Amino acid sequence: MKEVPDISIVVLNWNTSDLLTGALDSIVSTTQGLNYDIVVIDNASTDGGFERLSGKLMNDPHFTFIQNEKNIGWAAINIMLENTSGKYIVTVDPDAIVHPNALQALFSFMEANPEAGAATAKLLNSDGSLQMYYRKLMTPSEFFFTTLFGRFFDKYFLGLRRFKSYRYNGLDASDVVEVEQPAWPCLIWRREALGAYIVDANIPFYFLDVDMSKRLYDSGYHIYLVPDAVATHLKSVSFSRTKRDWKQKEYYRSLLVYLRKYYPLIFPALWLLVQSDRLTRYLVFLLTGHEPLR
Repeated sequence: MKEVPDISIVVLNWNTSDLLTGALDSIVSTTQGLNYDIVVIDNASTDGGFERLSGKLMNDPHFTFIQNEKNIGWAAINIMLENTSGKYIVTVDPDAIVHPNALQALFSFMEANPEAGAATAKLLNSDGSLQMYYRKLMTPSEFFFTTLFGRFFDKYFLGLRRFKSYRYNGLDASDVVEVEQPAWPCLIWRREALGAYIVDANIPFYFLDVDMSKRLYDSGYHIYLVPDAVATHLKSVSFSRTKRDWKQKEYYRSLLVYLRKYYPLIFPALWLLVQSDRLTRYLVFLLTGHEPLR
């Protein structure tokens, strides 16, 4: 009988084919002692996609390569559920380099901590500095303090207490610590905790990671940062190539879907707050040429 893999790894590529080989090589070199399989999905890249990969990787039996005819966004990750059977699911971004022993550390942590629905590696910038890519879960209260009015109130009346709390300012990444919403570049998920899907296909683009994290917490799980697992992340390489207007449109569209999903009773009031903040930010951008911080 075929042995069930310890971990199933998914890498979603879109126009980062120049970085994909480095990410895949780093994964292969850090899987010693683990039974694993890897699904690599190309989301209709226009920069060569899998054509830029070596024959060695393409012929590795651990790999399954899936070529999408059109870009279906992050929902493409769901494809890996029917192509893998690992006890845990690991997401690795194509612009990430996994350091030695990172996957083993994440796997060992999940095995030892059944209350963990997910665990993230410690993310580093290319210069070796800590990448603070962790947030609190988005709630109506947290959303208010990301609006311009909320930012003003927080700055002048609360001493930026909510801003610092939401972004985990002062986080000690040298020890295991709980983080409500981690980033995806090197993240392990308990398969049974995710349910029937990984990514909610109804959420357009943003807030997919927030939704995944909230689903875990609503099911009674927790999420942790594991400092012994390290990955270097070239943050938002492919995303930085998209236009500002598209980013703004998708942000608010995704935010409204997320808020409607989890807070239906107060959604009308949240809708008004979203629209007023959107208009205010647009006016500030027109007057100053700068995008106000969220």
